[in-house]
Amino acid sequence: MDPHNRRRHPTTTRLPYSLGCHACRRMKVKVLYPRPHYRHSLIGSRQCDEEKPQCVRCTKGGRMCPGYRDANQVVFRSVNTEFIPEAQNSHLRKTSKSGGLLIESISSTPLLTQPTERWEAKAIGHFLYNYSLAPTKDSPGYLGFLSDLLSKEPSNRQLKSGVLAAGYASLANITGLSHLKRSAEKHYGETLQSISMALTDPAEASSDTSLTAIILLQMYEVCYLREMWQSFHNDHSQAISDITLVPQDPHDKGLVELHRLRGNSPSRTAAADGILHIIHGRLHFNSVGGLHPSRIDAELAFEGLNISSSQDELWCIMREMSESCGKIRAIMSDPRRNMPESAIIQSFDRIFAAYLHLLRWEATQSLTRSYQSYKMFSREENDTHQETFPYKYHLFKHIAHGAMWIGFWCTTIYALQTLTRTSSLLDVQLLSRGWHQWDFNKRLRDAIGEICACVPYMMGDVDQLGLPMVGKEGKAIGSFFLLRGLYVAICVEELTDLQSSYILKTLLRIAHVRGIKLALRPRSRWFAQHGIAT
Repeated sequence: MDPHNRRRHPTTTRLPYSLGCHACRRMKVKVLYPRPHYRHSLIGSRQCDEEKPQCVRCTKGGRMCPGYRDANQVVFRSVNTEFIPEAQNSHLRKTSKSGGLLIESISSTPLLTQPTERWEAKAIGHFLYNYSLAPTKDSPGYLGFLSDLLSKEPSNRQLKSGVLAAGYASLANITGLSHLKRSAEKHYGETLQSISMALTDPAEASSDTSLTAIILLQMYEVCYLREMWQSFHNDHSQAISDITLVPQDPHDKGLVELHRLRGNSPSRTAAADGILHIIHGRLHFNSVGGLHPSRIDAELAFEGLNISSSQDELWCIMREMSESCGKIRAIMSDPRRNMPESAIIQSFDRIFAAYLHLLRWEATQSLTRSYQSYKMFSREENDTHQETFPYKYHLFKHIAHGAMWIGFWCTTIYALQTLTRTSSLLDVQLLSRGWHQWDFNKRLRDAIGEICACVPYMMGDVDQLGLPMVGKEGKAIGSFFLLRGLYVAICVEELTDLQSSYILKTLLRIAHVRGIKLALRPRSRWFAQHGIAT
């Protein structure tokens, strides 16, 4: 046979990277991607077979296989190379008889496979990057211990399932891939089942892994919002009632009780310190502002927390404000209860004193604990376009620093809302103090503007220098903290049109860009209250 006329078989496309073990990669041994009919020839081959935990070459050489690269270090290109040449040749051979257009020959076997372990690695990596903050010298971080806890407890079912549930839910919201949503639901059910089993053992119930798994369930439910507006068109009044109702998170109560069961051990782990800070941070955030702020249990112990003196003082003010505002609001919301004028004055004075305490806290923050503000470019005098909003934006040292200030402005809004409602009954006393109701309203709108000014940094639109984060991906945890501030702000009736429009747009961005679907709830509530169909 003429060698020049010999039929040339297409060669297999070689992948531009190696998935072999570390030893084979150092010796530059090729990776074998065997076809089924010669899989039996692996043993004598000089090619790495990628068997785990030990490849055949290391086993035959009598040495311990050093293992493989982490899945996050390898670009996912699981291409079936056996079909690439045939698909390319088929693409060039077949043409349309009618128009001469190329017709692709698509095999029933997909070129891209989707191994479960690769998706799991992506979901875990996505969650750890977006929803954990490493502790610093002035901040305890947020879930910064989770990576180490996963390494120490690799076989813990409830911990891994919790991370996968939250990670898959976030990815499903961002990408719109339905199979990720199903995976999130499956792992959510596994986490619930594992936690239920752990609760039967008091020691296991209060362990770091169980408490962390419950926190992960909360993160899943923040990302994955069930379809709760299906009855909106059928029963408008009932839909508004469902949207307005914001019950206390049952997981918060469970975390508090399990923490009490554990007790305050003098030798706590780093994970225990991080869990304790998350529990108390959520309790304080949820106790001020919004439609139904939750009261903080007076018997809950707050000593032993590894937080800064500035954060500790702010939390004390938040507890004081929560108790004072909660009492007067409970009385005013019940038309059957008549409150004596002396009691109203006493309550007003208590809230006003807490508000002044809050202003003193703000004034005493040093430059290292404060933030920087930059004014936005103002429009020209002859510019007829809509006014720029927000008028400024705040820059913080880190996300946890921004979360602290959002907590401050939420407390300010809660105080001013309550003072405004109470002042309508005490006009004479207000005049004697030099304060008027219109002054409270102005300060209330200013506080809402401060939260709006947090959006660019907390959403990851700008960095610490105020420069655009082009080509960089910010963390979703900033939007998670921002969501509480926007929720408190959107519940205020005295919003300006610019403020409400900006907040509604930002809530939509948080839901679809950051994958936190809980942001749709206050947005839908606002539209329902104002009779606007969405």
